[in-house]
Amino acid sequence: MKSKLFTIALLALAVSAGVDAAEAKASPLRDKVAAKHKVLEQGAWNGRNRIAFEFGGRKAWIVEPSNAPRNGMPWTWTFHWPDLDVERTGVTAMLDDGYHHAYIDLFDTRMDDAGVAAAATFQEYLVKELGFAPKANLIGLGWGGFMAARYAAQKPENVSRLYLDNALLTFFRYTPPKELGLGPWAANVHKDGTWRTDERMPVNLAPKIAAAGIRVLLVYGGADRKILPGENSRAFERAFKAAKGNCEVRERKEYGHRPHGFDAGEITVIKKFFESP
Repeated sequence: MKSKLFTIALLALAVSAGVDAAEAKASPLRDKVAAKHKVLEQGAWNGRNRIAFEFGGRKAWIVEPSNAPRNGMPWTWTFHWPDLDVERTGVTAMLDDGYHHAYIDLFDTRMDDAGVAAAATFQEYLVKELGFAPKANLIGLGWGGFMAARYAAQKPENVSRLYLDNALLTFFRYTPPKELGLGPWAANVHKDGTWRTDERMPVNLAPKIAAAGIRVLLVYGGADRKILPGENSRAFERAFKAAKGNCEVRERKEYGHRPHGFDAGEITVIKKFFESP
């Protein structure tokens, strides 16, 4: 009884001080993280409890489910743009269904071989130390799609599902904004000078992902002029299906690069994709 009253008092104090109540929320998961890593902050993220911490010199975070976690602790993992269109891409809906959500900042690697290794180390921690499900459900928006698809191809044993949304899947006919660039890839241009036949590009890794049995949800805007559908999503679809892969495609012909995801009434597309057996 005293413990309950203390918790209520703590929350009340936090609110009166102008601090979001989520920051004061007791969290066994936070305690597990804090045992080995520096916790940077704990607070509200889209109405859910987020724990941010250092991992291998990088900022990482975990968002706890809105309700009791599902058995087996399934989870989603966004590879880039973690705060972008989170409702439209089903992240909050999955949190409401008992999934955890994770992120680690690996954009500087652009998921080169070093990035793949770092991502695998992060996943190993989540699985072995925190009890997350062995296989992750990946979400890749734009550049995040490049990163998620490369990770799925290199570590297929770690991946359950792969949701790609207006994903960058090749550098062929792609001109990155100056502030983004190509990261480490800029110093490792393919010998043909165009990237088109580069076996490291996700569009050319599609058969490998298909052979691993990883299911894919492919969403793209038919009017996208930043990441051309013909060179990216459509080319990936052709290669993936030619390899007998299971790929659900949703082309939104009138859409450009944004917004990602679906309107509220269509979020069930994403939920069904992640939750179907």
